[in-house]
Formats: sequence, structure tokens, C-alpha cells
Amino acid sequence: MSDGNEPVRLGVVGLGWWGGELADAAARSGAAVVACYARTDSARLDFAEAWGCRAATSFRELISADDVEGVVLATPHSVHGEQVREAAAAGKAVLVDKPFTLSVADGQRAVAAAADAGTVLMVGHQRRRAAAVRRIRAMLDDGRLGTPLLATSVFTVGRGFPANWRSSRHESPLGGMTGLGVHMIDTFHYLLGPIRRVSAFSNGVLAGEPLDHATGLLFEFASGAVGNLVTSHFNPLTEELCVFGSAASAASTDEGTRLFTQQRSETARREVPLAATDPLAEQLAEFAAAVRGEGSVETDGEAGLAVIAVLEAAVASVERGEAVDVAEFAGD
Repeated sequence: MSDGNEPVRLGVVGLGWWGGELADAAARSGAAVVACYARTDSARLDFAEAWGCRAATSFRELISADDVEGVVLATPHSVHGEQVREAAAAGKAVLVDKPFTLSVADGQRAVAAAADAGTVLMVGHQRRRAAAVRRIRAMLDDGRLGTPLLATSVFTVGRGFPANWRSSRHESPLGGMTGLGVHMIDTFHYLLGPIRRVSAFSNGVLAGEPLDHATGLLFEFASGAVGNLVTSHFNPLTEELCVFGSAASAASTDEGTRLFTQQRSETARREVPLAATDPLAEQLAEFAAAVRGEGSVETDGEAGLAVIAVLEAAVASVERGEAVDVAEFAGD
């Protein structure tokens, strides 16, 4: 058992670029990375040397360790559900990177396992914590934007698909959706509530690349507002989300570090100053506090499932060529 005054001790599983980013954030949050695991010897030994932690020789070894209180998963999407279930059975709290799983059914089993074990389960949707997004939520709450009518988002990167598991159609349906688009879906849920219906298009346009290059979703919120999302790995870096209300609009850009607002009577938007924040470290700090029984997590398994239901509906929409109700995939 740990001393409550000591840092929460974490094990990181999946030691690629994003695993390193999560370890960095853990350090900034005050948590301690004490163990790591990856399938390749070189990856785990290099990570262990960089972070001064020990390299576990198996996932089972890591989740069985007495000094590991929480497990951080940055592993292929298709194994998230199984790994959450195994970690929960071992009594470990879990922070799992998005997307939570690739199907609601798989995610529901993971949520049930964590609930049965009484362990913390958090899904890594940190972008809703960005300073601009938090401010937009406050503007919605106090009525400054009026009634939300429209929402738009663009999330693109220019680096193409990496030569690893992320370029598999099984792991990354609909091109940029699993790496990029699901962040926007969660943020829309946070700001405007559940998405009711989705119509999606996802096409391969460029030769010689494994996944779709142009993906777009049009959706209807339960409130009646309408939104859209476009995403790709083959465009200049752009990250913007805008909510248009009956009184004003508000746009988050540049990873949520900049905010622009515009009144309905105005013809140009203006920038609103924001204080710098650290959403990823904030997420890790909240997870660590929950591990110690000091509060709950904002993006729990149910929040993760809500995103996956939209993703499944979007996949079905592309396959069927028609709009699809999210409720078809939302489960009981």
C-alpha cells in the first residue's frame, strides 16, 4: 500500500511517441512512472532508461506489480478493451487513450469490469480541457452565445499515416477519425450534448496510401443543432472548433490556446486573451487524485462509450450510404 503523501505510481503500456507524451504529462502532474511495458525489448529498455523506471517483461507482470497503482494505456485501439478488463481484474486503475475501444460492446465489457472491481477508469479525451474550450463552455452556460444552432470543426495534420499499427484499416477506420476526429466528437458532446444522427463520407483520393484521405461527418444533435467535422492526415496542420449561437459565435484554434468571438451584429471576430494551461497534465493529475479516492474523473467510461457510438454510426453511414441514428449503436 502507498503513503497518501507519495506520488501516485503509474505503469505505462505502449511506449511510442504518445506513450512518451503521457509520461511527460505524468511527471508534470506530480505522478511517478515506475514501470513500463512494450512488446519489443528495445522499446521498453529505452523507455526505462529515459524515465528511470523498470521495464516489465509482460503486461501481466506490470499489472501484477504491487507498486503500480494505475496503468496508462497507449496501445493499439483494438486491445484497449481486453487490457482494461485485465488491469481492472488485477485491481489497477486505468487511464486508456482514446478512442476507448472500436465498438460499444467491447467498451461496455470494459466499463463493467472496472465497476465490478471498484477501480477507476478514465478515457483520454484531454482536448475538452483546453483553455478556449473551457471558456466556450462557460459562455454557453451563462448565455453569452445564446442558443447553439451550428457547430463546425476541422482537424488535419500533414504527416500522413505512420508506418505502424495506426495505418491499419482495422485499427483506424475512416482515415483520420480515430487519431483526430474522435477528439472533436468528445468536445462537441461536452459543449452541446449528445449527437443523435450522423451522415458520413470517407474516401481514398491519393494513390499509394493505406487509409482514407478525406473524411467528413454531418451530424444532428439531440438539441436540434447541426454540426460537422472534417479530418485528414494529408493537409496542413489545422485544429479549429467553432460554436455558432443565436447571439454570438466562439472559436477555439491552435490546440485550444486561442479563442475568437463574434457577436451576431459584428462583421469580424476578435481574439480573447487566455491564460496558458496544460490539459494533458491536468488530466493525469485528475486521474492520480481519483486513484487515491480524491474525487472522480470527468471523462469516464460512459463518456468514452458515447464517442464510440458516434464512430460506429459514422462507419455504418459510410457503408450504407445513408444517415444513421446513433442510438442504434449506443447499447442499453
